[in-house]
Amino acid sequence: MRLDKLNLRVLSRLLSLILCFAFALSAVALTACNVEEEAAEGNTDAGSEEATQEATEESATEFPLNEDGLVNVLVFTTDVAKGGRLTTKNTKLIALPATNLPRNIVTDMNDIKGLYYANKDFYAGDYVIKSRLTKTKPVVVDENTITETIAKTDSEFVVVTDFIKANTGEDLSGNLQMLIDKNPGRTLFFPDGEYVISCSLKTTSKPSESTSFYFSSGAILKASDDWDNDGQKRALICLGAKEKVNDIRNPGTNFYVMGGTFDGNGRADGISIDAGRETLIKDVTIINTRYGIHIKEGTNNVSSDSDIDDVTIVGNGAPASVGIYVVGYDNTISNARISNVSTGINSHGGTFVNNCTVENTAGLPNTIAFQSSGEAWLSNCVSINCDVGFTGAGARGFIKQCMAKWTVNFENSVEHTAFKSGGKLYAAIVGCRAEFLPEARAKSYFLRAGKGGPGRVVSPIFDATLVSTADATAGYLETGSIIIAPAPASNKEN
Repeated sequence: MRLDKLNLRVLSRLLSLILCFAFALSAVALTACNVEEEAAEGNTDAGSEEATQEATEESATEFPLNEDGLVNVLVFTTDVAKGGRLTTKNTKLIALPATNLPRNIVTDMNDIKGLYYANKDFYAGDYVIKSRLTKTKPVVVDENTITETIAKTDSEFVVVTDFIKANTGEDLSGNLQMLIDKNPGRTLFFPDGEYVISCSLKTTSKPSESTSFYFSSGAILKASDDWDNDGQKRALICLGAKEKVNDIRNPGTNFYVMGGTFDGNGRADGISIDAGRETLIKDVTIINTRYGIHIKEGTNNVSSDSDIDDVTIVGNGAPASVGIYVVGYDNTISNARISNVSTGINSHGGTFVNNCTVENTAGLPNTIAFQSSGEAWLSNCVSINCDVGFTGAGARGFIKQCMAKWTVNFENSVEHTAFKSGGKLYAAIVGCRAEFLPEARAKSYFLRAGKGGPGRVVSPIFDATLVSTADATAGYLETGSIIIAPAPASNKEN
């Protein structure tokens, strides 16, 4: 009996030891996993908004090595909250093996000379990663004050400067996004002044909670010099980027952006419509952007139902820059003035375009004023000094009373083509005009298209003596229609 009890005690102790040993092994494995994960992410917490940025900060393979074959890495010696300034007192260099180190890690104190601030909270021991620093001091968000103040008002309009000072040069992203989130269904009004942000302002597409923006004529929303936005060129304002729930069975989102200037600073896009329906962008000026306005697929079976009216867009002159880039269907673009872009309006869906002008003011090469790859209806639009005025790869549509003209023969201009199809012509070109330069006759075309398409050219107006012999207009002339020669320049009325 005593022997049995003794054996049970021994077995019990052995079992306890085995369980403790197994638990210790799992803890060690978990700790090792966490250490490896933290090393890959720069010892930082990854939120959903930072997922894309974390992916761009995977371990790099090449770093400058010191005399001991190690990498000098800058780390924080104390906790530094968002908005805190980097100094020699809260950072130091340590030597580490060149493995599992994140990209953009700072290996030289000279890399952060000048005024740099933390763009998120850091803790002692965290790596200093340059993409998470900013030269624009972030404003510390006072959520309680904003929440309490908003709760006291029933106004449909929220005046931004009641909570935030303009013209400070500080990063206002956090406070502005909070104002958006705390004011569902309201309109934010921006008085005159400059408002600097380092990442996109995002709204929901829920009809009952959508936020609109009204800018005074002297208000400027500008991308900061250290704009990163998860490693992507996103827009200053992304309408409907959160909770894409709207469809044809529900009321339209009906959010809008009106007035003001949007300065991408060569780093950010202007305004994007990510989701929703019945969206309005009106009376805005957009400058220094790759995409001025980007209309993405709408939530009503890709129909976005957007209206763009009275906008001025001056791009950044990059090869892939676009004034208005349209993917969603059922949109209307009116009275737009676009310049310094590679393509003025690029429409992939059904779009009505009226009274818009695209001008190549800087002599950019390979420019296109109006490009369509889906159905498009254009009227009273003008292309000035672009290589191609109106084009589409076999796009169907209707082009009425539009004009392409050239006043300058830029050295890097490849062609002067008023209307162009990548293959056979499918569109109807009615009552359209082109004005060519005599010295560019060899590269001038009213129409470039393959033979045998169902498209038609009706009553074109251009000087047939100023176009290339390869011009395709004659093969598509409507029966009974003729080419009308415009009056000579000397006889035109001023």
